[in-house]
Amino acid sequence: MSAPVPGPFIRVTNAVKRFGDFVALGGISVEVDKGQAVALIGPSGSGKSTLLRCLNALERIDEGMIIVGGEQIGAWVDTSGARRQLSLRDQARQRESIGMVFQSFNLFPHMTALENVASGPRLVRRTARLEAETAARALLERVGLGDKAGSYPRQLSGGQQQRVAIARALAMKPNVMLFDEPTSALDPETVQEVLNVIREVRESGMTMLIATHEMEFARQVSDRTIFMERGQIVEQGPSAEVLVSPRTERCRRFLSGLTGTTTVA
Repeated sequence: MSAPVPGPFIRVTNAVKRFGDFVALGGISVEVDKGQAVALIGPSGSGKSTLLRCLNALERIDEGMIIVGGEQIGAWVDTSGARRQLSLRDQARQRESIGMVFQSFNLFPHMTALENVASGPRLVRRTARLEAETAARALLERVGLGDKAGSYPRQLSGGQQQRVAIARALAMKPNVMLFDEPTSALDPETVQEVLNVIREVRESGMTMLIATHEMEFARQVSDRTIFMERGQIVEQGPSAEVLVSPRTERCRRFLSGLTGTTTVA
């Protein structure tokens, strides 16, 4: 990533993303300072996941601009407004510094937990095997899975797989971590262990965006909360305000309809 620059570390300006006739993002703007944690909430299909995928160059916006650490993501927009898509190689390079954790873990089934975590540094950054595996073991210890280094994904619970996925993303030493509903595929008994790991990552000072339905968790770990619906930002502000005393009727109705939120121990 580029050297630090003044202003927000992440800046999304008038971002539009379409899938055919469907407008997933309708010209939204978001700013996130370095070291800040932002929660994205809203009903399914509101654009939360699309926004995260655009931030990670997994999807390309059709209009607008996304800047992370001073670098335009996915495309280059010149002073005249002309857009030039970046090459696949450049997009892959950008993703090295923007870690993402998905709903469905996405671990390599033929690799052990240790191999999954070490794979990014080894394959992408050509880190020596011993160095990559030493760092991977430390990360597995950090997420409470030091004794599972030799286990394959099929031998791990959903919560354990998600913690391996978090360790794998951290192995690339990202500047930003994106979490896309990281507990939605988990049973209630394993949600807490994953949330506690995310909380620890937050306390390390990592810049984070978290799409989540865990409202109490969002209130505790995020500085700001953004409520989205139909590709638009309906409300945003300090988490203690948005999640406790929302200004808009739509956000109030959304929050009142949620049950079973998880409190961080």
